[in-house]
Amino acid sequence: MLVLTSWLFVPAFLASGIVLYGYWRGRNRLWVLLPLLFLYLGAAWAGYDCKRWEERERTIEELSGGYVEAEGRISSFEEKNGSLQIVLKKIKVWKQETSYFVPSLLVSVKLFGEPGTDTPLYPPGTGDNKDISLRLGQFIKVKGEVQSFQSPRNPGEFDSKGYYEGLGIDGRLLGKELEILDLGEDPLFDGIRRVREWGRALLYKYTSKEDAGVLTAAVLGDTGGLPEDIKSLYQKNGISHLLAISGMHMSFLGLSFYRILRKTGLGLGSAGLAGAVLVVLYGILTGSGPSVMRAVIMMSVAFLASYLGRTYDLLSSASLALLLLGLKSPLLLTNGGVQLSFGAVYAIGGASPIIEKWLGRKRFLSSAISTGVAVQMVTMPITLYHFYQIPFYGLFLNLLLIPLMDWVVCSGIGIIFLGSFSPLLGIGAAGTGHYILAFYEWICGSIKGLPGYSLTFGRPEAGRLAAYGLFLVAGLYCLKVWEEYEAIRTGEKKEEKKKGSFYGLKVLFLAGMYCFCILFFKPGPVNGLEAVFLDVGQGDGILLRAGRSAVLVDGGSSSKKTLGKYSLEPCLKSMGIPVIHYAFISHGDQDHLSGVAYLLENSEDIRIENLMLPYHGREDDAIKKLEELAMRRGTKVMYVAGGDGVLVGDLCITCLYPGKEDRPETTNEESEVLKMDYGSCRMLFTGDMEERGEEELLERPGERQLLAEVNVLKVAHHGSKYSSGEAFLDAIKPRWAVVSYGVGNSYGHPHQEVLDRLKERGTEVFKTGEGGAIMMWTDGEKIRFESFVDGE
Repeated sequence: MLVLTSWLFVPAFLASGIVLYGYWRGRNRLWVLLPLLFLYLGAAWAGYDCKRWEERERTIEELSGGYVEAEGRISSFEEKNGSLQIVLKKIKVWKQETSYFVPSLLVSVKLFGEPGTDTPLYPPGTGDNKDISLRLGQFIKVKGEVQSFQSPRNPGEFDSKGYYEGLGIDGRLLGKELEILDLGEDPLFDGIRRVREWGRALLYKYTSKEDAGVLTAAVLGDTGGLPEDIKSLYQKNGISHLLAISGMHMSFLGLSFYRILRKTGLGLGSAGLAGAVLVVLYGILTGSGPSVMRAVIMMSVAFLASYLGRTYDLLSSASLALLLLGLKSPLLLTNGGVQLSFGAVYAIGGASPIIEKWLGRKRFLSSAISTGVAVQMVTMPITLYHFYQIPFYGLFLNLLLIPLMDWVVCSGIGIIFLGSFSPLLGIGAAGTGHYILAFYEWICGSIKGLPGYSLTFGRPEAGRLAAYGLFLVAGLYCLKVWEEYEAIRTGEKKEEKKKGSFYGLKVLFLAGMYCFCILFFKPGPVNGLEAVFLDVGQGDGILLRAGRSAVLVDGGSSSKKTLGKYSLEPCLKSMGIPVIHYAFISHGDQDHLSGVAYLLENSEDIRIENLMLPYHGREDDAIKKLEELAMRRGTKVMYVAGGDGVLVGDLCITCLYPGKEDRPETTNEESEVLKMDYGSCRMLFTGDMEERGEEELLERPGERQLLAEVNVLKVAHHGSKYSSGEAFLDAIKPRWAVVSYGVGNSYGHPHQEVLDRLKERGTEVFKTGEGGAIMMWTDGEKIRFESFVDGE
């Protein structure tokens, strides 16, 4: 009931604010109540859409896990990593003798031809149609296996399910065979697709591979060829939006075309209609993404306003675009890119004019400064919520680099247009874009070496986001009142500023306000001890946080090959952890260290200060390689044996076993047994320890006494029946236990014998394979557990 009340409070609070604001402004009662009506209609539509998706999800669950046949029309397709990614619409699916209707599926099939060439694209199984390329609008049959998209199972992981549902795609079909049933194509959409491929080929023909990847993204909306290092460099410096098709591109192309037509003598109606058609066609050409469609709608409204002789209002057109996209798919509004796109528009239309008026509209660079500051401050919480980092120098880079992007777009368009007539002209047109992109890379690389260029603050909590919103509104209101007071005091009109105004001091004040906004989101120390038992699949990974310190115990997987990149690193970033103070590796198996190896070798944002390796694993190849990686990164390496320990704030970590005198016979027996003490909370991490090690540990009176204090056990060897013996569990009698394993693993972990032993002793067991990451918090007296997937 409390959750329901809190969620109802949010729209009620917004509605009250709308009503009060309307009466304060003296609006007609109808216009006050109309936003309120739309607010609740929108909430009702979102609820209805969620129920529809629940039904669609049940359909995909029924289709999963078996061989199916699907027939549908091709909506879009692209080559990606040697496969053809096809979006099918209005699909009829047969599983055995039962038929289902599915609105949309993402079909993935291996290519039979040569990707990136003029060879016709057709996967195996096309039969007599091998001389026919796939075209948009064709009706095809695909045989294969349906899979559902996955929700995140750890903090910070990408929500592929939410992303594709926002795009209206129900699930994935891994195609084994494909057959074209109807060769009829959509002449308009497939013709636009061919133009896009033709333009892409020219860009790659007349420029270098690196420049072509950037130009293709900026001009055609195709990011598939964007070099990974360039993409990462732009993202971390806060200029990745320059590569996305946005209102800047639409305004440049649409308005340029409109003005040319007007100069030729065309009337407002004809020129506006032609401009709108061009913008719509360009939007289709670049993929019709949500941000593109927002720009298309807004530009079309601008042309309509010009034709009708009405004033164009940026905020009104943006709100119309938001309404139309929300009607299409409410879930689309949860997409980070969509939120950033609309956040930037509302900042430009709402916050920027207030700042510019306060600075003085005729002042040097006042428009650019006010726009840059407004966009950065408004979009900062969105950036942090979805990407967990703030590019500190992003404001200054955008002020410098955004004006040059028009020339990059011009260069790309020039390559396509002029290169169609002459190779020499195409190469010449590439020069401008090449030198600007080289400058981009140089300046981003230079700033990369400066301190704090990318601040990892993590995902802010809801309370801090709400407080920031109130602070931002209050700050803008104060600037507005300040400007009005200045105008009255100096006896000038509001649109003018006295020449003697302290313009430089105001700019410095804005810079200070920007820095304060950043510091507002700096995470504070953890209250108590947080432990996150990550769902790494078949492996182990435990993150501990106390105060401002972070400790990682293992971090590897044998089932998730990209654990470090897509699970471990995003989790650390989402929790605002740029530094791991101690990383313990229990032993040398890949399912305990692969993610840590990735952090040491590839991660530029996460640093490990101390790497704690097993003493008896010194000669293992995997441990040696890990030590080499650590030495290259400047990480201090220490080998840990029984009796060693470290103190991290109020958290005491002690290694109980094996000691230097012990002689483990297998890699699993080398596993460090670590005891964590935080107040009355005592945790035991056992790696892949087996019964032989357990028996040796129990034979030592001192260690046996320490084991009796344990109340939280990380079950050894993912719940293998060869670990967690009865004598060992009797000695510990844990109140809670966590089992880390991969669903459907070939080992059968966790074995039922182990679960039965724990149940017989009254131990409450949490499983990462069922609940995703297991979150634990303690203040040293009370202990609370929560599963990430269902929140129980």
